[in-house]
Amino acid sequence: MMRVVCRRPRSVLFTCAALFTAMVASVSAASIFERATPFQACLDGRLETWVNARAALVVNEDPAAGDIDDAAVARWAIEALEACRTQAGGADEASQARFTKHVAHWRQHIYDRVQAIRERTRPD
Repeated sequence: MMRVVCRRPRSVLFTCAALFTAMVASVSAASIFERATPFQACLDGRLETWVNARAALVVNEDPAAGDIDDAAVARWAIEALEACRTQAGGADEASQARFTKHVAHWRQHIYDRVQAIRERTRPD
């Protein structure tokens, strides 16, 4: 187990933030798509980043964690679809539908990520 000994609270905060970031990065969700096209890989990446960011708010008990609802997630999903369509130079309806259905369960994805992070950070 890693032990942090430091005289300055600022460096402790930085160390904790760095450790948390490493743990979040190592806890990733399974891909939505098995053999990803560039469009699908973009969607997977954006969802992974978004879920990690939302889970970090919950784990850190940030009040902003509660500032989200279905409408906000729908807006984010539309923005992600448009950005990935532009980046990949096109999109297909089946992938868009699969992504949208997956994102519809956003609360569960965040909860699962938070649980995985907490499992990894639980003391021995």
